[in-house]
Amino acid sequence: MEKPGFILSAPPGQRKAIIEAAQELDRREFPHVLCPHEYARPHDAQAPYDCLSLCTALAQATQAIQIVSGVAVTYTRPPADMAAAASFNYEISDGRFMLGLGSGYKTVLERFGIKTEQPIPHMRRYLEELRAAATEQPLPPILIAALRRRMAALAGEQADGLIGGNWALSHVPATLANIPADQRDRLIIANVAPVYLCDDRAEGLAFMRRLCAAFSRIPTYAAYFSEAGYQEEVERVQAAFAAGTSQAADAISERMADDIGIFGSPHDIRERVEAWRAAGVNWLTLSTLYPIRDRAAAVLRVAAVFD
Repeated sequence: MEKPGFILSAPPGQRKAIIEAAQELDRREFPHVLCPHEYARPHDAQAPYDCLSLCTALAQATQAIQIVSGVAVTYTRPPADMAAAASFNYEISDGRFMLGLGSGYKTVLERFGIKTEQPIPHMRRYLEELRAAATEQPLPPILIAALRRRMAALAGEQADGLIGGNWALSHVPATLANIPADQRDRLIIANVAPVYLCDDRAEGLAFMRRLCAAFSRIPTYAAYFSEAGYQEEVERVQAAFAAGTSQAADAISERMADDIGIFGSPHDIRERVEAWRAAGVNWLTLSTLYPIRDRAAAVLRVAAVFD
């Protein structure tokens, strides 16, 4: 079967190990890695670091694997600075680097004193300024982080692809509905899906319920999950958190957890990866969220499922 890609996140103390994991994925012919920017994530937000630096290191340490910033946050670099960094990575990687851009989470960015704008006009203007700044240096292909339909449509119009995160499998056709079919054929359509490898399905289900509950507290995801058909779950989660109880994860239905996450045995995981591809996601990217203290080992453990 065609192999998925992986999220490679390199917090302090794990950076060399993550570079070595990328080299191993490269040797084993995995297609791509996405490097997140911690400003873009609701967890670990107190210790932000720059994904483009990791992309630079991976470009020098690997030979064939595609390297994507997944995603570089627009608010943390002016367009001219972003263009220069992206062009540098594109050149030294011999064309293997792609620039994934996103506007990040408003609630996280505001903790650092960053004022945000409406996402669609902001991204449209940023892309214009980015390309205008790159008059004398080639830019790599550009992917846009797109959770919902309007941003997905903008990606189809203005970029080379889109990166979803924690999409619901059943809702993929609706998310892509505003992109004409002939445009989809040329686009990279990526989704970052959480994965949990385990022998006990109940263990994986419990993990995905906790994860979905955590994301349901974020306004952007609450709106997306509700749009995808899980408004009742979102409302129950938010009520549980408001009441200060520890029952938020119980509010997530098995259907929702199974729609968003990939969990279970190696066979279960391979089968689910194929289902995502059949839905139109041609760059499925797995996010191994455990163990937090050894992310390289977590990535390689799941990678072994596809050997």
